[in-house]
Amino acid sequence: MRGLRTKWLWMAGGASLLIAVLLAWNWGAASAYEEKIVYVYSDTCGYCQTFRPTLEAVLADYPQHTVERLDIRNQQDLDAALRLDAEATPTVFIVKGEQAIDKLEGDVPEKVLRSFFQKNLDYPLSGK
Repeated sequence: MRGLRTKWLWMAGGASLLIAVLLAWNWGAASAYEEKIVYVYSDTCGYCQTFRPTLEAVLADYPQHTVERLDIRNQQDLDAALRLDAEATPTVFIVKGEQAIDKLEGDVPEKVLRSFFQKNLDYPLSGK
């Protein structure tokens, strides 16, 4: 009886570990293709200061999307922005995996930003 209980505990523990590993692997694979919004800015940029309230208002409608903020005054953030081909601040990128799909530069009106997000985030990528 005791041997059967021990065997059952080992099997249950092994199965739990296998499930945890598979879920972690699947999560990593899914997040590699997840779309995210990347905002490149600088606190010393006047356009960034006036654009920020517009960006925050529009982002409130996209709570399901990850937003990464890159401050170009930080060297690591600057390097990441340059890898995306940022040329100006403020710039908003739509990124899938590590590749920029589209970008919007400058202090644009809310209507333009909403249109940019609707074009890139509300529809499947294959539907473009």
